[in-house]
Order: sequence, then C-alpha cells, then structure tokens
Amino acid sequence: MTFDLADGRLILERTPPTLRALLTGLPDAWTRSNEGPNTWSPHEVIAHLVNGERTDWIPRARLILAGDRTAKFVPFDREGFFVQGRALPLSELLELFAISRAESLAALDGMGIGERELNLTAQHPGLGEVTMRQLLSAWVVHDLGHIAQVSRVLARRLRDDVGPWTAYLGVLGAV
Repeated sequence: MTFDLADGRLILERTPPTLRALLTGLPDAWTRSNEGPNTWSPHEVIAHLVNGERTDWIPRARLILAGDRTAKFVPFDREGFFVQGRALPLSELLELFAISRAESLAALDGMGIGERELNLTAQHPGLGEVTMRQLLSAWVVHDLGHIAQVSRVLARRLRDDVGPWTAYLGVLGAV
C-alpha cells in the first residue's frame, strides 16, 4: 500500500481526542504507572508526543522540503519534555498535545505536499537517507504505536486480577 497523505492525516487528527477520551478522569494510579524499569507511563507518553510536535515531525518535514538531500535531522530527544511534562496535570498535558497537534496539522496543510514532495529526502542521524513519504508514514504509525502502548499499560494494571483469562487477553502478552 502506498502512503496517502489525506488518509494519514485522518489518523493524525484523531490521536489527541482518542487519547483524551481514554485517559481523562483516570486517577494518577492508572496514568502514572508503567510496565517496569525503562518503560513509560501514559502520562509520559503524552509528554513525549508533545515533544514530538515541537521538535520532530514538522521541523523534519520542513528540512526535507528545503530540498537539500544532504541536510541532516537534528537528533530527537525521546524524553526531552519528561521533566516539564511530569510536573503538569494530565488534563493540561492532553490539552497541550491537542493544541500542538492542531498547529502541526495546519503547518502540514500549508506545505502543499504532493507526489514530488513525498519523494524528497534528507538524512536521518541513525537511518541514513529517508523520504518525506517515510517520515509522514512513520508519524502515523508512531501515533498508533503509542495509542496501543497506552492501552497496554492500562490493561496490565489488572494483569494479576484477570486470573486464567490472561491466556486469552493478548494485550497482556499471553496470546
């Protein structure tokens, strides 16, 4: 399947309300728990998504559009907004993500990306040459991966309570 910007945008615009619906009103015991050492809580995932809106997707798209195929992306700090994000209530973090995503989508819409632009390239610090198509496809998949991650972290809070049903609940890692 070939990436279609309009279809991808449909996912990107749905991510903030999806996460807001899933997380709003849950106690910190749910939203600040994680899966163990070196894993992220749903709260941290939202902080990570905010950071991506600010420093990753659109800045990289702009770099690609500049047309210098030797231009290198600035490395992305995956935990770059964790300290500030942890200090914010989740409701504020979700709102910040929604606003930041709306701004990113407006910027994306203003870029006039067509087939030619989807084939432009730049240099990723770890992956080498990447296309705009790959960047935008990765953005969509990145969102879906974090939605799945948040769901999995929430589900695993009840891992010990489901008893023998663990065998049938793939989100718990059993199936």
